[in-house]
Amino acid sequence: MTGVRPVNVFVSPRGNAFMRDIAAWIAEAAALTGRPAELHADGTPPTDAAATNLVVAPHEFYLLGDLDDREIVRAARRSIPVCTEQPGTPWFEITRTVAAESPIALDINRHGVAALREAGIDAHHLRLGGTPSMAAPGRDRDLDVLFLGGRTDHRAAELARLAPLLWDRAVDLRLFAFSRPVVDGAAGLVFGADKYELLSRARVLVNIHRDDKRPGYFEWARMVEAMANGVCIVTDPVADHEPFVAGEHFVETDDMAATLAELLDDPDRCSAVGERARTAVLEEHPLVASLGTTLDLVEGTIAATVVEPRRVPHLRERMVRAEQRPLLPVFRPHRAMRDRVLRAWLRELVHLRSIDAARCELRHGSPDHLTIDDSPARSAASSSPEVSVVVTLYGYAHLVTETLDSIAASTDVAFEIVVVDDHSRDDGRDVVRRWSATHPDVALRLVGRDANRGLPAARNLGFEHARSELVMVMDADNLVYPTALGRLADALIADPSADFAYSTLEDFGAKPGVRSAMAWSVERLCESNYIDAQAMVRRSAWERLGGYPDDPMLFGWEDWMFWLAVARSGGHGVHVPQMLGRYRTQAESMISVSNLFAPEMLDHVKAALPDLPWPA
Repeated sequence: MTGVRPVNVFVSPRGNAFMRDIAAWIAEAAALTGRPAELHADGTPPTDAAATNLVVAPHEFYLLGDLDDREIVRAARRSIPVCTEQPGTPWFEITRTVAAESPIALDINRHGVAALREAGIDAHHLRLGGTPSMAAPGRDRDLDVLFLGGRTDHRAAELARLAPLLWDRAVDLRLFAFSRPVVDGAAGLVFGADKYELLSRARVLVNIHRDDKRPGYFEWARMVEAMANGVCIVTDPVADHEPFVAGEHFVETDDMAATLAELLDDPDRCSAVGERARTAVLEEHPLVASLGTTLDLVEGTIAATVVEPRRVPHLRERMVRAEQRPLLPVFRPHRAMRDRVLRAWLRELVHLRSIDAARCELRHGSPDHLTIDDSPARSAASSSPEVSVVVTLYGYAHLVTETLDSIAASTDVAFEIVVVDDHSRDDGRDVVRRWSATHPDVALRLVGRDANRGLPAARNLGFEHARSELVMVMDADNLVYPTALGRLADALIADPSADFAYSTLEDFGAKPGVRSAMAWSVERLCESNYIDAQAMVRRSAWERLGGYPDDPMLFGWEDWMFWLAVARSGGHGVHVPQMLGRYRTQAESMISVSNLFAPEMLDHVKAALPDLPWPA
């Protein structure tokens, strides 16, 4: 076509796959305007001025690339940045640094346009809209609620508040971490056609902002792809969402739980909002319409020839400084002294346990004396249950009844409970006996150890007394929702190769939030233990790995060491992306004590498992 400028859309091959989706939409819409268009996931904009070169997510394209300062400036001067990040973030600062070298800049949000203009940059809004490829073929909506987003403290706390509403629903909560670019194939996440297919299955998409600012940033990319698939979006209050209308194309609310409950009970309204959104984003305000106008503007602005850029020193250094958040260095003084204190404390712990064992031997003739109490249902049982729930008890007499009540409320699964009391100093053992007496239909075994051996030994003892191949591990202060056991068991049945299954947990108590919220990833596991001990483990995996490691240097980290052993053996866990359990957060706990000596303990873990992919 004579006189028509081709469009090249560039995106970093090392960046977030979310940005590649946006770049693909722009290339698709550019072709629909009648312009030759091509998506480039490698290379840099060409030096000739015959094409319009768009760089999507310039903060990734330039920072993650191999260009030096001069090459970055030359590329920026012959291309148009398409900015995607929120003002106030380090990624936006990188964007602003390179956008200053371009003849004109585009931003998918008006907030970004305003911030770029304040910096003296000729910025314009590129309103995202639907493209034909976004709309997945219609199918049954088997998901009640879907969440897609990076994990922040605010999002975690808001999701936790929804747990009482969602535990018995068909839910898919997909969170990810910001520690590195989220690439295609990242565990638990989907992109492109797979993401659109997932969206097409959902009745409601819950949209929660990164922080608690009101009204928040309109997440254009997430919104338009959900609208294109007819999803009813329920969001925190948003600004600058025109031409889409709150109440007509999406639902905004200051009370997410109440609004979500109303919508889930009103499927006709959900469907109507979703269908209006689909029509608006695909037919009334498609991306091709806004992009065509924007390309006309860009083509009229770009100079006919490329001007040799002036020298801008240390541009890459400026981008790196913007990307690095201004954190104080970790304060870890007196390493040698802390090491001595840790080892002295561990010697004292071992000594106290040896004294406890000696007293037990004097009293009972054995340092490992056990008392066993079975409920009538356990004594009468003639076959193994589907699931055994092992509850370790030490010092939680005031909470264990609540834990047992939550397990007893489990539905759609045959279960037994094995409580292991690790020589508690309170009356926890009697509390369990009294609870069992008032619940004679619950198969329960109370194993009382008369010498304290520590948490890993207690868990291993529980496995020895459990009769099922599937063993749910719980601490005596945590809870499960009624669907937890059945859904975790179903996950292990569906994936026979998995060694364990775990769900997202609702944090309650001192600090609301979520944990165990991301899919299995060995690399992520080596960065930190993001999987709580509350999980359903195959007995065969426990036997293969030799149980939970009984190592005083792992005080509070035994579950992490067990997951790392699974990874080292080539095994894996399967994540159920639903809030099925509850984790009680407290001001003080075993894990907070162990974190005082985290560097020393981490060195110990790495030395024991040196062949895992530890971060540099």
